[in-house]
Amino acid sequence: MNLEELIKIGVGGVFLAKEKLEEFINEAKKRGEITEKEAEKLIEELKKNSEEKLIELKKLISEEVKKQLNELGLATKEDIKELKKEIEEIKKLLTNNEK
Repeated sequence: MNLEELIKIGVGGVFLAKEKLEEFINEAKKRGEITEKEAEKLIEELKKNSEEKLIELKKLISEEVKKQLNELGLATKEDIKELKKEIEEIKKLLTNNEK
């Protein structure tokens, strides 16, 4: 299983849980167990919670990817950018010394 599949599973789980809870809330509203206003409030809280969980999931995945890249010893975009900067500085020094 690759990282993209893991992300899809995690995000899918968050949205599936949200959909099921919304269905449950709407059914409770139809049965008269909660009012329209209570249902709206619960659904709004559910949306907020789902968004927070999604942000948290993305953060955890990002941290894990960075950890794995570090353990593998692979260069990051920042590493490559820094190397390019250093190469340009060396080129300038060499060009100035040739004159």
